Amino acid sequence: MPVRAFVVLLAAALLDFAVTGAHATPPVFHGDLAVRSARGGFDKKIGIASLRVKNWDLVLAADSNGIQPDREPIIVVIGSSDQLVIPAGGVHASRKGRRFTFRAPGTARGIRAFRLQRFERGCPGKACYHVAFSLVGIDLSELMLSLPVCNPMAVIVGDDDGFSGVEFDRPGGFSSSRVKIDGTCTPAGGWPWL
Repeated sequence: MPVRAFVVLLAAALLDFAVTGAHATPPVFHGDLAVRSARGGFDKKIGIASLRVKNWDLVLAADSNGIQPDREPIIVVIGSSDQLVIPAGGVHASRKGRRFTFRAPGTARGIRAFRLQRFERGCPGKACYHVAFSLVGIDLSELMLSLPVCNPMAVIVGDDDGFSGVEFDRPGGFSSSRVKIDGTCTPAGGWPWL
């Protein structure tokens, strides 16, 4: 095999691992993802979107062993196959270990920015985190054929996840170049990791 062909195959395998293999086993502890309104852009020609999420809550399950966002991979999953990954060690922890942040260099597809902030007042689970993130290049091509669309969505940190069904829509109908989330829904088939 020529060296160039080997390098191309190796790069493809490493990219595939980075996207799908960063989380080799399904999450063990299933918490909740409290969803609030979110907005983004939508490319009407190809069905690719961007999304900005603020003030959602990740509530860890009562039996969780806890999370270490600065040492574990973080994955945002939309639908059954679109996984956006921050590799283990990619998130920066504050000095007190209550706030975790990530900012991606460049403009490539994936998680552009991510933030977790631990809170205790009113937390219904073992631990609670306010979560905010910005995604670029997510596949929402279903919105080219049907409005609204219900998809499973999760934030996975190590072996913990927070899950919810999320209703995606295009305000203004099929002519809109915007995408929005205004609430939750019950996706057909439930959460793929279960």
